[in-house]
Amino acid sequence: MQKKNKKFLGILACASALATTSVFSIEALATPKTATVQAARTSVAARSYGVDVSSYQSSNIASTAQAGAQFAIVKVSEGTSYRNPKAAQQIASANATNMMPMAYHFATFGANSAAAANEGNYAVASAKALGLPAGSYIACDWETSQSNNVNGGKDASANAIVAFMDKVKAAGYQPLLYSGAYLLNNNVNTNIVLNKYPNALWVARYATMGRIDTADFNYFPSMNGVAIWQFTDNWRGLNVDGNITLLPLQFNNPNNVTDSNATQEPSSQGPTNPNAAISEQAKPADNKTTPSSPAEVKTQKTVMHKAYVYDKDGNKVEGRAYSAYSSITVLGGIVAMHNRDYYKVGDNQYVVVGNIDGTKRVLKKNAYVYNNKGRRVYVPTLRRGITVPTYGSSMTINGKKYYRINKNRYVKVANFR
Repeated sequence: MQKKNKKFLGILACASALATTSVFSIEALATPKTATVQAARTSVAARSYGVDVSSYQSSNIASTAQAGAQFAIVKVSEGTSYRNPKAAQQIASANATNMMPMAYHFATFGANSAAAANEGNYAVASAKALGLPAGSYIACDWETSQSNNVNGGKDASANAIVAFMDKVKAAGYQPLLYSGAYLLNNNVNTNIVLNKYPNALWVARYATMGRIDTADFNYFPSMNGVAIWQFTDNWRGLNVDGNITLLPLQFNNPNNVTDSNATQEPSSQGPTNPNAAISEQAKPADNKTTPSSPAEVKTQKTVMHKAYVYDKDGNKVEGRAYSAYSSITVLGGIVAMHNRDYYKVGDNQYVVVGNIDGTKRVLKKNAYVYNNKGRRVYVPTLRRGITVPTYGSSMTINGKKYYRINKNRYVKVANFR
């Protein structure tokens, strides 16, 4: 999940190969001191929302709890030499905000069972050192990357994954397997995994690109053994992966007390959302107001492209701009002024909606995804005909024009209608 590097791992819009790759060079870090924390929540009900985070997110993940997340899956390790330097703080932040903490390890063992066992031991040691409570969950994040070969054979890959999971189980944690729906269906014999560890899949599959606030089960991948579904890489505008549980999850440590607030919700196709007001007001508004409209509900959003501030006459406010990926408080809904849509962010201060919610564009042909150096990122090819939000105006990289579609992710302008 390297960005996690897995962005777009589960896009539903295409039936082609789903795969992601590491594009960042990760350095080995010194082993931190063991952190001991007490979990505030030790169980979550079915249809609970949660997030997964890595070093690319903040050490303080309280904003995700405020948005309605009830669990946080924190990257603790990768291979046998890397530990997330923010993991201890992220786990502690999850505890402090009443989220159930879990962990994941980015696998590099491919179909090698001996290497998988070594990585399992390292993941467990890392989780303990970084403060993951006993009895929690540790997921094996098995996906395409420069360091993880996913073409070693379905049975061999499954057996290696089980070898990793065995080490997690032996240490008193509960093992999960994370990957995209395509890889799980085509590169892993999941029957081998599920025969030993039923209901242990954490699957990624997205209905569309861009922000999604609430899981739409019309797009749920039909497969057995799924405990958690990752349905977006931009949950509620926070630029963090969004997940929902399909089953109740609970620590297996008998010394932990189950959170009395985690009631068992019905496992229906229409999940009950205790934060419906938040998710609704956070969606791009269809009802447009005027600068004098009285309704000014405050909504936290993320700026996806540098946003200059304008006054009600459409003039730039000198020296005022929000940088990309900064947090912003929007007052009310969309404001229509001078044939353009804005969000109000202060007294006589407005920013262009497209820099935050994006402009929806349709691909006229299949498209690759690139980074800000113009190098291709090996995520699933975006398919002709799908709608992709783009942020800001086009930019030139190595002489070619691109639209930004996510953080450090770009698609050539020529691919759009």
